[in-house]
Amino acid sequence: MKNTGRQIKLIFTLILTLLAVIFVVLNTDNVAINFGLFKFKLPLIIILVLMLIIGVLIGYFWGSYGHNQNKNN
Repeated sequence: MKNTGRQIKLIFTLILTLLAVIFVVLNTDNVAINFGLFKFKLPLIIILVLMLIIGVLIGYFWGSYGHNQNKNN
């Protein structure tokens, strides 16, 4: 029973990852990033990949924090 849930989660994660990769590869134009004091241009693919990585890291740390909190109780 536990394995089935993990397999479904893995399949769902792989589908989301594939959709994210397709979306990132289709968006390669340069965009301007404005931080107020300075402005620079980067390809959108780099920005999207960075935001995906940051999102994964936040999700991982948030999830591991919640998991550790449940273990301590």
